Amino acid sequence: MLLSVTGLITEIEIQKMLTSAHVEKWLQEDVFHFKWWFLLGLSLFTIMLWWRLLNKARIPEILLYTILTTIVMMGIDECGDELTLWAYPIYLFPIFPVITAINLIFVPLALSITYQYFSTWKSFNLAAIIIAGLLSFIFEPALVLADFYQLLNWSYSYNFLLYIAVALIIRGIVVLILSIAKNAERHSS
Repeated sequence: MLLSVTGLITEIEIQKMLTSAHVEKWLQEDVFHFKWWFLLGLSLFTIMLWWRLLNKARIPEILLYTILTTIVMMGIDECGDELTLWAYPIYLFPIFPVITAINLIFVPLALSITYQYFSTWKSFNLAAIIIAGLLSFIFEPALVLADFYQLLNWSYSYNFLLYIAVALIIRGIVVLILSIAKNAERHSS
C-alpha cells in the first residue's frame, strides 16, 4: 500500500479533500460542457422512453423490480468505484456521483423493461442474456469510446455475467414477494 493512514480524523480529512477536488473538477471541466449536456439529454430521453414503454397497469410490480435493481446496481457501482475497477470521467452532479453514473440509469431501466415484456422464466432468461450482451458488448464499449465510462480492472465479460445474475436474482425476489402478497390476500379473504 502506498499510503497507510490510521485514525478516523485522518480518514475524514482525506475524504474532505477528495470531495473538494471532485467538486472543483466538476465545476471546471464537467458542468455545462457538451458531454454534460449530452449525458443529461441521454438520461432524460431514456427515462422518458422508459415511462412511455412502461405498462402503467403494472406500475407497482415493475417499479419494485426497477427500484430493487437500482439499489443493487448502486451498491455494486459503489464497490467497483471504491475498488477502482471502473470510473466515470463525467457526472451530472458532483456529490454522491453513483446516482448519476450513466450505467445506473440505463441498466435498471433496460432490465425492468425486459422484466415487463418477458413474463415466463424461460423467455426472461433468454431476454436477460440478450440485454446483458447488448449492454456489455455494444452499449458499454460505445460509452468507453465516448469517454463516459472507463474500465480499469474489469472487463465487459464480467459485466455481462453480473447483469445476468442481477436480472435473475431480482426477478426471483420480485416473484417471491408477489407470491407472498397473493397468498396473504387469499388467506385474509
